Amino acid sequence: MWYSWVYDQFILSNSLAYSIKDCNAYIAIPANTKKLMVSPKQRSAADQAIPHQLTRSQKSRVKIPKKISIGVLLALLSCLILSFQNIIIYVIFNQSWLFGLQNVQVGGFVAPGFGNSLLILWLKMLVVVPLMAFVARLLYPSVWRDIRRCALSGDLPLFGQVVASSFFLFLSQVLIYLSLGLIQPGVAITIFFIYPIVTVILTGLLFGNRTPLFPSDLFSPHLVRQHLVRALVIVGVVGGALLISLPSLAAKQPYSALGVIAAAGAGLSFAVYIILTQVSARKLNPIPYSFINFTLILVFSSLSLSFPLDQSWRFFVEPTQRLAVYFTCLGLGVITLVSYLVQNLAIRLIGGRPASIIGSTAPVLTTVLAVAIIQQGLGLQEIIGLFLVTLGVVTLSMEKLRHQSWKRSQ
Repeated sequence: MWYSWVYDQFILSNSLAYSIKDCNAYIAIPANTKKLMVSPKQRSAADQAIPHQLTRSQKSRVKIPKKISIGVLLALLSCLILSFQNIIIYVIFNQSWLFGLQNVQVGGFVAPGFGNSLLILWLKMLVVVPLMAFVARLLYPSVWRDIRRCALSGDLPLFGQVVASSFFLFLSQVLIYLSLGLIQPGVAITIFFIYPIVTVILTGLLFGNRTPLFPSDLFSPHLVRQHLVRALVIVGVVGGALLISLPSLAAKQPYSALGVIAAAGAGLSFAVYIILTQVSARKLNPIPYSFINFTLILVFSSLSLSFPLDQSWRFFVEPTQRLAVYFTCLGLGVITLVSYLVQNLAIRLIGGRPASIIGSTAPVLTTVLAVAIIQQGLGLQEIIGLFLVTLGVVTLSMEKLRHQSWKRSQ
């Protein structure tokens, strides 16, 4: 690894420096300059400093891989928590046998639908927003000052971008909840993970190529390789999404096709949210930005539930199931905040791009948890689709990381 090479050079340079000191101590000099000679005590002190310095360097050399390994574990834990949250949302809408035990049946508290998806999101945000107000202060002490400065800045484009990004995140959440209620968790999350490809395509269409028309490095091996990899990734992810969608589309179960469409719509909405966030987050720290997002999601879900929707779009909870729904949404809110905290720590340790690479394993983790907890497995065709989408998204994230390193080296 690059950091290993840097520390090797650091240790070598220290060793060479101390070797030069030792050589100077033993150089023969005239007798009239004996006072300038280094005494044996001084030489022994210098000799003793060598292992001390090497030990300190070795300690710092050990700390960085340890720091990275902790960051990787935290990123995996955050992804695992989010995958577990997907299973909980599925269980809220569908009765399931827990761990395959015939006498342990859970879930099915509300019927899957748009109104009930809004209700679950609203109840969850009622927990997340107050807790986030407390946690944001711990993570970033200047959170309220930044929010106040943003509110008083009069920057209308920034206001519009923040509100729009929050709306598309809200829409994405509602649609993925709807999808999780209608189709298997592994299928829904895999289709949702088309969003990195949609983000790349939309970014190219909206912002275009900001480089010159005929740049000097247009046909450089790196750029040619980058475009080729992106083309193959797009083909692979789209093909994988189609493979995993076809069984649900062809199924005779009601609303399966709606679940696929909702998952794809969630991925598209999330891609728009990412683009708007990339544009507006440059003017605002991510933590106050996230708090504003969560608060606006609570506002949007509150307004949506208060609208006079059609009967088929309204929420409805049986009186006997209300307590179960309340406690489950309380758990969802706590899980969401814990996942946010763990992910924030992981990004601080290993950076955003490596954390996103690990986050790309969410479809696989969701599928594994679905099989283990509620016995919801996938067929061979769906597994191939899952593999293609996950491989494509991981490859795209790694290529972006490689491209960033290449740009820094230019």
